Amino acid sequence: MFNLSAILLVLVLVVVAIRDEMRKRTSRLPPGPPGLPLLGNILQLPSQFLYRKLTAWSDRYGPIYTFWIGSQPYLVLGSTAVSADLLDRMSAVTSDRPPMIKPRVFYFKGMNLLLQDRTLTWRAQRRSIHASLNIHTATRYNSMQAQEAAYLALSLLQHPEKPFRRQLHRFAASVIFRAVYGGDTIQLLDVDPTKRIEELTDESMHAMMPQNSVVDIFPFLKPLIQRVKWFRKQADSWFSDAEQEAKRRYDAALPTDGWEATTVVHDVNINMGKYGITKHQAMWMTMALFMAGQETSDTALYIFGLAMLHHPEAASTAQRQLDAVCGDCAPTFEDREKLPFVDAIVKETLRWRPGVPLSVPHRASEEFEYRGYVIPAGTVILDNVWSQTRDPAAYKHPESFDPTRFLDDSGTLLPATADTHLDQLGFGHGRRVCAGRDFALNTLFIACAYMLWAFRFEWPVDEEGKEIVCGVDEFQDTSITVSPREFGIVLKPRKEGLEETLLAGVKG
Repeated sequence: MFNLSAILLVLVLVVVAIRDEMRKRTSRLPPGPPGLPLLGNILQLPSQFLYRKLTAWSDRYGPIYTFWIGSQPYLVLGSTAVSADLLDRMSAVTSDRPPMIKPRVFYFKGMNLLLQDRTLTWRAQRRSIHASLNIHTATRYNSMQAQEAAYLALSLLQHPEKPFRRQLHRFAASVIFRAVYGGDTIQLLDVDPTKRIEELTDESMHAMMPQNSVVDIFPFLKPLIQRVKWFRKQADSWFSDAEQEAKRRYDAALPTDGWEATTVVHDVNINMGKYGITKHQAMWMTMALFMAGQETSDTALYIFGLAMLHHPEAASTAQRQLDAVCGDCAPTFEDREKLPFVDAIVKETLRWRPGVPLSVPHRASEEFEYRGYVIPAGTVILDNVWSQTRDPAAYKHPESFDPTRFLDDSGTLLPATADTHLDQLGFGHGRRVCAGRDFALNTLFIACAYMLWAFRFEWPVDEEGKEIVCGVDEFQDTSITVSPREFGIVLKPRKEGLEETLLAGVKG
C-alpha cells in the first residue's frame, strides 16, 4: 500500500513538473534565468540582499526579465524607463498586490493598507491619508519637524556617548508618532512609547519577502498550514497584539471636546463619513502609516551620515551655503529655496544607497502586452529600485556620490525627468506611490540641514590615531530595508553658542 501511494505521489509530481515546464516554455514573458521544474529559481535566491542578485540578473538578461518561484512568475523591472512605463503609465493594470499569504492573510488579516489590492475600500483609505499628508497639507507639520530637528541636534551635542543610530531612530520615531498621534517630543533618555509598534513591525517585515514564506512559494499548502496549531497561534497572537496597540493609540489620540490637533488621527476621524471609513479601518491605517514611515526615515538619515563621512567635500559645500543663508541662526523651512544643495544631498542620499532597494511587490490585475511580451494576469512585478538608481541612462557615474547631478550650472535644482519620478524612486510609483512622501522629504530636509549647519562630521580614531571607518558597502539586510552596519561618528560643533541656539529651537 505504501509503495503504491509513493508511486502515485511521484507520478503526480512528474505530471505537475511537466505541466509547469511546458507553461514556462510556452509563455511570452520576458526571458530570464533558467530554473528547476516545480521549484523554479527559488534555490538561486539569497536569503539576504536579494536586490543584488536581481541586479546581477538585470546586467545579464536586460532591464525586464522573468524568474519563477514555483509556478509563479516574477517580472523584474531594472531600469527607470521600464519601471515608469509599467508602474506609472500602465498603473491601471499594475497596481494590485500579490497574495502574500503569510503577511497579508495570516498576520494582518487583510487590514494593512500597504498590502491591500486596489479596491474601492483601499482607494477610500488612500484618499483619507492623502488629504492629511499631501504636498500642501504636509506643511502643517513643518514647525513640529523643525522643533524635532533642533532637539536631534541638541541631543547629539549633549549626549555624544549615545549611538548615532539610536539618536536618529528616536528622532524619526518622534516625528512620525507626533504627526500621526500627537503628543510631545519623545525624549532621548525616556521610555520609548513606540517600542511595541516597532517590535510588531519587525515581526511582520520578514514575512513580506517572497523567498521567506513557504505558503507563498506553494499556495496550495495554505489549507494545511492553517491547520498547524503553533503557526496559527503565532499569527493570531501577533494580530491580537497589533490590533490592541492600534486601538489604544488611536483612542488616546482622538481629540476631546473643544480641542483640536494637527494629527493624521484627527483628520481621519473627522473625515470618516466623507470617505466612508470605519473606526476599525482608521485605527489600522494610521498604525500602518507609522510602521512604514519610522524605519525608512531612520535608515535614510543613517545613510546620510555615512555619505557625509565619506564625502566631506559635499558636506563642506552645503555648509558654505548654509552659512551664507542662515549665518548663526538655525535653518528653517523658509530658507529652503535658498538651500538647493541641501535638497540635492537628500536626493543623492536616497539615490546613492536607497534604504528600500526593492519596493513592495505589485501584481498585474489583468493580462497586458509590453514590448512584444505578454504579461499574464497574476504576474508579480518587482520594482528593483537599486538597479534603477544605477541606470546609466538616467544617472551618469551612478556609483559616485554627486549631489551636483541634480543642479544646473547656476546651482539651481534641475527638474526631474518623467522616468526618474522626481528622483524619488524609493517612494514607489503610480497609484502606489508613498502617501507620506512629501512629509518624509520635509523631515529629511530639515534634519539634514540642522546637522550640516551645526556639526562637522568626522570618523572616530583608535589609540594609534587611525580612523575607524565603515565602508560604503558594509550594509545589513533587515528584509524590507537595508542600512549600514553600526558605525561611530564624531560630530564637532561649528557654531559659537550652539547649545543656546538649539535650546531656543526646541522651545519653538
